Amino acid sequence: MSRLTKKVYLIYGTGVSYFILDQLYNQWLPYYYLPPETEKNLTPLLKPTYLVLAYIAARLIDAISDPLVGYWSDNSKSKFGKRSFFMMLGGLPLGILMIMYFFPPKYSQMLTLTYLSVVGGLFFIAYTLVGGPYNALIPDLAKTKEERLNLSTIQSIFRLVFTGIALIFPGYLISILGRGNTEVGIRKTVILLTVFAVAGIYICVFFLKEKEIAGNNKVYETVSFKSSLRYLMRKEIILYFAGFFFFFSGFNILRGILTYYLTIIMGLPISWMTIISAILFGVAGIFFPITNKWGKKYSYKKILILDIVLLMVGTFGLLFVNNGLIHLAYVMLAICGTGLSGSAFIFPQAMLSEISVKLSENEKVSLEGFLFGIQGLFLKLAFLAQQITVSLVITLGSAKNINGLKVATGLGVKTTLVTALIFFGISLFFYKLKKED
Repeated sequence: MSRLTKKVYLIYGTGVSYFILDQLYNQWLPYYYLPPETEKNLTPLLKPTYLVLAYIAARLIDAISDPLVGYWSDNSKSKFGKRSFFMMLGGLPLGILMIMYFFPPKYSQMLTLTYLSVVGGLFFIAYTLVGGPYNALIPDLAKTKEERLNLSTIQSIFRLVFTGIALIFPGYLISILGRGNTEVGIRKTVILLTVFAVAGIYICVFFLKEKEIAGNNKVYETVSFKSSLRYLMRKEIILYFAGFFFFFSGFNILRGILTYYLTIIMGLPISWMTIISAILFGVAGIFFPITNKWGKKYSYKKILILDIVLLMVGTFGLLFVNNGLIHLAYVMLAICGTGLSGSAFIFPQAMLSEISVKLSENEKVSLEGFLFGIQGLFLKLAFLAQQITVSLVITLGSAKNINGLKVATGLGVKTTLVTALIFFGISLFFYKLKKED
C-alpha cells in the first residue's frame, strides 16, 4: 500500500480553515448580539429568548442537510472528487453568510430575529457542504489505521492553528481596525478572517487531487438513504454519538464564553484573549504528538476518558477564579488544554473513521460520508445546546434596561461553566459504556 505524501497531508490540513468561521461564530456572534455590560460600543440586539428562537429556527432549516449531504457525497461521481465537489459548492456561500451575520437590520427586534434565523439556516447548510465531505475524506484517502490517525492528527494541528488565529488575532484587530468603535472593528475583522478561511477551503478543493488518491480505494455498494438510517441503531454507534454530543456541548460552552470570562470574571480587556487562548490551545497543540503516539500504542477510549477527566478538573477550577486569583485561571486553562488534545481534536475524526471503515468492510456498503454527516448533525445540535445555555444563563442576575434587554453577568458566566461541567460528566458516562473496539 502506498503511503500518503507530506504534500497530501499539508493540503488536506489547509482545508480545515473553515474552522476560523466556526470560532468566529461561536465566540463573537453571541458577543455581538448579547454584549456584556462592560462593552460601551455595543448594545443588545435581541432578548435572550429571541436569540434562542433564532438559533432554533436556523437549526430547523439545517436539520436534514447533514445526513443528506453525506449520503449524496457517498454517491457522487463528480470529476472533482465526490467530496471536493460539495466543498467547492459550499465554500463561497459559507463566507458570504458569515459576514452577513454581523450586518443585521436593527429597525426592530422581529426583523432582526427573522434575519438571523434565515441567515443562520443558510449558513449551516453551507457549513455542511464543506465540513461533512471534508471529514469524510479521511477514510477515503487513507488505506490504514495509522494513516487515518495521522490524517486526523494533521487536521487537528491545522484546526488548532486556524482556531488560534480566530482566537488570538481578533482582540488586536478589533482595536486596530475599529479605532475605538467595537462594532466597526468586529465587522472588519470578520471580513478579513473570512476571506482567509475561504481561500484555504479552495486550496484543498483544487490542489488535493482527491480523485487520484482515493480512486484506487475499494468502492462498496451504495444503499438507499432510508436503509442507511438503520445502521445508526447499533448500540456502539449510539453510544459514540451520545458521548460526542454531550462532550461538544460542554466544549462549545467553555470556548464560547471565554470572552465573557476574560472581561467579567478576570476583569481584563479583550486584547488579553491572546494570552488565555494561547494557553488553552497552545497546550493542546503541545500534546498532539504525544496523543498521536499513545493512540498507536493504546486504545483511543482509554486516552479519551483521561482527557475528559482532565478537562473536568480544569473547568471546575475555573469556578474559583476572581480578580485576586487571576493566575489560577492560567493553570486551569492549561489543564483544560491538556485534555482537549485528544478529546476535542484528534479522536472524534479518528474514531468515526475507524467505525465507518469497519462498518463498510463488514456490510460491504459505502457509508463514510453519511456517518460524518450524522456527526455533523450532532455537532450542530451541540452548538444549539451551547447557544440556548449561554443565551438563557449568561444574563442571570442582570436587571432589564428600558427596552427589556439584559446584559451578561459574572453569576451567569459561572453558572454556564457549571452546565459545561455537567455535560462533560454525561459524555464521560457514555464513552465509558462504549466498547474498546
